[in-house]
Amino acid sequence: MELPTASSLLSCSPSPAAQICLLVLHAVLWWSFINWASKTVVAPFVKMKAWKEQWLRLNKAFFKNSLFTVFDTDDDAFDFACLFQAILAQHLVGGILCLPSCLGFTGKAFSAMACHGALCEAGWELQDIISRLHQRSFQGVQGRKMNPLPLLAVVAVHHAMGQAMVVPMNLLYHDSPDYHEFVFLLQAAAFVAMMLQSYGYTLNVQTNEGLLQMRVSITISWMTILYSRVVRFTILGYRLAHRFYSDGNWIMLYVGSSALVLMALFNLMIFADATQKLLKFTAAPQPMVTCEAPCPACGAVQGAVLLGSSGGKRKWQ
Repeated sequence: MELPTASSLLSCSPSPAAQICLLVLHAVLWWSFINWASKTVVAPFVKMKAWKEQWLRLNKAFFKNSLFTVFDTDDDAFDFACLFQAILAQHLVGGILCLPSCLGFTGKAFSAMACHGALCEAGWELQDIISRLHQRSFQGVQGRKMNPLPLLAVVAVHHAMGQAMVVPMNLLYHDSPDYHEFVFLLQAAAFVAMMLQSYGYTLNVQTNEGLLQMRVSITISWMTILYSRVVRFTILGYRLAHRFYSDGNWIMLYVGSSALVLMALFNLMIFADATQKLLKFTAAPQPMVTCEAPCPACGAVQGAVLLGSSGGKRKWQ
């Protein structure tokens, strides 16, 4: 197997050598960027804000209830929360790279951009898998606590599609607009939902303004998830599976269908939780207090947007 040229890498050439090399390069790129950005961009920004403690408390609850991860110290939880925010950059970049093709632009350059957008996700997932295996294997009790088996199960369900399908799709269906849109919807929906979740963690819902902003953000998040991860996901998933069938590509059909089922289960969990929170806050009574910042007199605040929010009330302390 010959080493790929710079031109073949830039054009995301549908050759095994180029795709494997790009997968590794994206993994290294996103590992480096995410670790850098979490420490030098996200952490300093959050530390300047008055809502830092509330944001951290709600993130810790999200990690515990949805990711089954409990941190020994607030510093460890804060570092992980900042890392989580830096990961959103990957979803944003991946979505933007797919956008021109979704808008109807055609040609080798736009197909290459979309395939790079898919490799953003696959590369990030690859480095995430390697990082978690390293933590569990070489960081003792702390590494195992950061990666409990239930979390690894969620990670496996989420990462299955990207790891199993991106490189084969880039090889065989490099120019498929349905594939490009599929990647765009998953990447963009993740960015929108997680960004709105983080924004919601900064709001004081015991004020009229804060509650209104929460309702708007939840509604946008719910509509985004409904369209991208339920309605359009089903349509595009069917189209792609039918394409595999029509082409007689049985391996892609069987592997792709299995990956679609796993991602569908993940999407349903997300949608169910988003719906629960939508109902919770649209039915919430108007607050009786007028304070504009978190304070001991304020009451319950929001739970997690994605996966398993506890649904109970939490107090500012």
